[in-house]
Amino acid sequence: MLKDSTRGEIVKAVLDCAQGRDVVAPALVGGLAAEIRQRAEPSAPVLSAREREVLNRIARGQSIPTIAGELYVAPSTVKTHVQRLYEKLGVSDRAAAVAEAMRQGLLN
Repeated sequence: MLKDSTRGEIVKAVLDCAQGRDVVAPALVGGLAAEIRQRAEPSAPVLSAREREVLNRIARGQSIPTIAGELYVAPSTVKTHVQRLYEKLGVSDRAAAVAEAMRQGLLN
């Protein structure tokens, strides 16, 4: 119930509770339904701009040294991005990362 519920709504809620029914204010039902839907639907992982860039280059078949050279970073930095991608995508290799990224619409 909400603090602005009418006397009739409060009485009905008390009677419903006494009969073992669940009581939810009508104003809250839409928000609760949206929250349930959002939690039920798996959301795409949040990737940083750099992780997306590395992912797209992996999808094009570029090697870690090539990616590092083109992005002006150390190969170890690219490897770190790749490991984070694997964790966020729930995969363990490049092919699976690309396949999962395609499935989720993450590639440019």
